[in-house]
Order: sequence, then C-alpha cells, then structure tokens
Amino acid sequence: MKLASKNIIFDSVKNIRTHGKYNGSIIVMCKNEHIILTDSLNFVDNIIEIGKGLIIGFETMISNKREAFSLSSNFKFDLNNDALDYCVQIPEDLIEKFDNERFSNEFPYTINLLHSAGLLLNENQLRINHLDFFKGEILKNPIALIHNGICIADRVVIDESSNPIFYGTLIIGRNKKDKLSVSYESIVNVMDKLIKYIIIIGIETIK
Repeated sequence: MKLASKNIIFDSVKNIRTHGKYNGSIIVMCKNEHIILTDSLNFVDNIIEIGKGLIIGFETMISNKREAFSLSSNFKFDLNNDALDYCVQIPEDLIEKFDNERFSNEFPYTINLLHSAGLLLNENQLRINHLDFFKGEILKNPIALIHNGICIADRVVIDESSNPIFYGTLIIGRNKKDKLSVSYESIVNVMDKLIKYIIIIGIETIK
C-alpha cells in the first residue's frame, strides 16, 4: 500500500522532508545499499540523527572480499551529503501483523545464527551463495535487499531447488512511479535474479 505522507520522513527522489521527532519502527535506506533499523529518529534542519540504530549491509575487506556486517550505534546524517535514499516509519497496523505472526523462537528446527552472516550476494565481481548449504532449513531473521525494495522477514526457508521463500515479511520499496510503499505478506517468493543480498541477523546483534 502507498505510504501516507506522515509515514515518509525523507524521500530523496520525491524531495519529501518531514522534520520532527519520531518513535516507532523506522527503516532507513542508504544510497550505498546499507539498511538502518531504529525506533528513534530526530530530523531537524536537514540533519537526521538516529539513536541506537542497527546498520546492516556488506563491506569490502582488505583482501577485497565482501563480508556481511551488522552494527548497533548512533548515526548522524547531513542530507546535503546525499547519503540517504529514504527514511520511512512503518504503520502500526503492519507492525502488529508482523509481531502477531512471528514464528516461535522455540521451534526446534529453526536455525538461529550467533553472528550476522551473508547468505547471498549478487554482484558482478564478488558473489556469495550459501543457499545450497542451507537447503531444506529454516533460518531466522533474514533481511533481503531486492530490486527497488527491502524484505524484512521473520524467517526464510530454502526449498529443494535452492530458492529462498520468505515468511512473515514486511516489504518496503518504490513502485513503478517511484512512490514509496509498504506491505505485509505472509509468504514471499523472490527470484534469485531480483535479490541483491540476503543477510541473516545474528541473535547476539538482536540482543
């Protein structure tokens, strides 16, 4: 569904800037393809300050390898530096759906990784693909960057054809007219070609 104006804090494409103090479920999309999750944001005089945000993405190591990372920290962005794509607050009714349909942490066959790890990375030069390794498994806390959007899911199942199937998923992104939208889907199938990366958030990071 199309996001209401009150839920769009910043949009670099549509030039929307809604100053104010925000609390709740907030998603920040950086232009370097890093994603920040936070429940506290302050937007004043074109400065966005984020308290206790969790940043997720891939970084290039000294060995020229790409490695997934997640880091909890405070952040400050000057929008004149053109670092952010958009900043949105997820509507409460969708968060309630997401929370209500969460898979039980006690489910015996669910894999919880201790540290955040890259499951899939589709880049021209540097690729990571561990889908075959987790075939038939259920992984908790995946975040995927897809074409024009983000999938934040409760879990991902790798089917027998090594395709990821996301369950309990919030989808944030742009439609064909570049307008920001958000939806909740119980099951999401995404073609490998449309996925830029999948990162499994480790339970230590979540704590």
